[in-house]
Amino acid sequence: MFKVKVYVTPKAGISDPQGATIQRALPALGFEGVDNIRVGRFITLEVDGADADVVSKDVDAMCRQLLANPIIEDYSFEVQAAGLFAGSQWVPEDVLVSEDTPIHVAGEHAGSPWTAVDPYASREETE
Repeated sequence: MFKVKVYVTPKAGISDPQGATIQRALPALGFEGVDNIRVGRFITLEVDGADADVVSKDVDAMCRQLLANPIIEDYSFEVQAAGLFAGSQWVPEDVLVSEDTPIHVAGEHAGSPWTAVDPYASREETE
């Protein structure tokens, strides 16, 4: 089993209205000096297979035929041997959660033009 991460972005020179909208909105939120924003997609897949090279060729074909539009989009992908499994759900090896892991709640900085601000959120850790 392999865990695959696929990144799809508009090609250079292709209009990116979402990126342009974000670029115009950031200064109003106090973020200056951010340029060339490109908005894309992030796709995760679990692919059965024993050979990473074969899986890579299959994923490349998936990207060319369905996941990306090669005429106007670039894509890249990473193929990793699957980590730990909890039933059929993939659990990444680099995420460790224990009783000592602090829980952070979103503060007022979490608000954006697209989401409502959580009135119960604070910048303090919960205990």
